[in-house]
Amino acid sequence: MKKIRKKRKGKIALFLLLFFVTFLTLYSFSNKMLIEIGVSTYSGMLSTASYYALSKSLEPNFEFGSYFSVDKNLNGDVTMVTTNAYKFNLLANKIVDEVNNYFNENLSKGVDVPIGVFTGIGLFSGFGKKVKMPLITISSIRCDIHSTFTDAGINQTKHSLIINIIPEVFVVTRFSTKDLTDKISVLIYENVIVGKIPETYLEGSIISTQKTLK
Repeated sequence: MKKIRKKRKGKIALFLLLFFVTFLTLYSFSNKMLIEIGVSTYSGMLSTASYYALSKSLEPNFEFGSYFSVDKNLNGDVTMVTTNAYKFNLLANKIVDEVNNYFNENLSKGVDVPIGVFTGIGLFSGFGKKVKMPLITISSIRCDIHSTFTDAGINQTKHSLIINIIPEVFVVTRFSTKDLTDKISVLIYENVIVGKIPETYLEGSIISTQKTLK
């Protein structure tokens, strides 16, 4: 009888151990799937959020001429390129706010997660009713406006303005967190300036603003 009881206890212990290991394995796979869903959802939204912010911040008749001026001498050479840093900072802040507004509006209710994900089995991950989970948290958003000058031919220089939108987000599940920092670059202005550009301006400049969200 004692041997039978020991065998039974051994089988029960082995069963519990296997059950525990299987549970932890499936739970780990489930957690990884949740992270992947969060990353995929955020990546799919970044471009849309950026262009939404630009459409809200740049009016149809937006005048970049009021943001900088180009002065020339009598020979037609460029002597000074003046940037209105105050206006550019206002623009960068507006873009940051609109990106944040888009994310808040579209993430406030959570991310769609199929119930099949919680099985931890990849084959079932796309099945079942979808539930909302708050997987994505926006930590900060930075906006860089990069002014560049490049050679465009004889006595011609191309002036470009590129906006870099750089959000930092956390994809958070109950037991793990993934930090993401992505960048999307958009050309918002391009113009050819006739005349020689001083070397100091050819290096370009960056106006940057960042908002940390609580």
